[in-house]
Amino acid sequence: MTRNWRLHRLPRRTLALVALAAIASPLRAAEIDSVTSRNAPLRDSSKPLDARIHDALRTAVERANERGSDCDPQDLTRQLRRALSVPFIGHAIAEDLNDADDLDTRRVAFRDSIYRDLGVFDAISVHLKDLSAVIRLGDDLVGVDKIGHFFVQGWTYFEIAYLKGDGIEAAMDWGERAERTYFGLYTTGIYSYADLSANFEGMRFWLRLLGPEPDPLDRGWRFNRPAVTCGKRFWTRESYWRIRRKPRLSRYVSGAWDEGVNCSRYRNPEIEALVADRIAEREAADAASYACPIRPDACVEARERYGPYADRLLHPRCAAAERPPRPWWKFW
Repeated sequence: MTRNWRLHRLPRRTLALVALAAIASPLRAAEIDSVTSRNAPLRDSSKPLDARIHDALRTAVERANERGSDCDPQDLTRQLRRALSVPFIGHAIAEDLNDADDLDTRRVAFRDSIYRDLGVFDAISVHLKDLSAVIRLGDDLVGVDKIGHFFVQGWTYFEIAYLKGDGIEAAMDWGERAERTYFGLYTTGIYSYADLSANFEGMRFWLRLLGPEPDPLDRGWRFNRPAVTCGKRFWTRESYWRIRRKPRLSRYVSGAWDEGVNCSRYRNPEIEALVADRIAEREAADAASYACPIRPDACVEARERYGPYADRLLHPRCAAAERPPRPWWKFW
């Protein structure tokens, strides 16, 4: 089911209140430029990010075992959240990754970005801080803000859908409300479908860690067992937590995390026009096409990946994209 809404221009009084809240709040939304310097080479950051995740996961499991909790699932959950997803640190994760030595990042200053014509009331949060970095994960260009969404908002999706039992649709409702307000239109002027995709994949990540519900995108029985399980030491028969499988980001990242592929909406037509003019300028300078979706084939793959959830995770242009025809020489 496709959700449609009108993007009204917010009164300046409302935006002023949002600005004050954004200055004081750790919930400040991040934004990236997915177009400028898009063709600059970047090394794949999947391995160093996987190493960070595995270190955090190992630390959480060791802490849970040191507490002698006898495989208390609530204690394990607390330690995992402490290591991976403390509330309100989504932006802190992005800040930590922006200049990480082990990641090859591309960062664009606001004054050089496709958003540089936006006034403070068009994109409050973007004016309060600079843009976040972009990294390459496999074949996909991803903003480091998506890693924060993956862990933090992904946990909220998991909590709503599985711990509270309200279901996946309710979790997605929450994510869409957040994008229409403090994580999107109110703060950056942008409604990011790529954020929603990262949120959804984060829910899958937490489900894989803690299980045992089936993964909504998988059908095989082998994916139902959680990555962290309870075992017994042979010589003492004590219960302890153990990591059965190390999660890898490649299982969750897709072209839907790339804002150049999974297009964004804007709060009003004026903002969209200003950004479009700068993208056109960038296209002329680079002699390249950045019309979204930049990689229609990635949209086709994402649509097949998400199935019944695709209309809520993909921008309508991405959801309707067709795979480009193969060049004639590839038929020989």
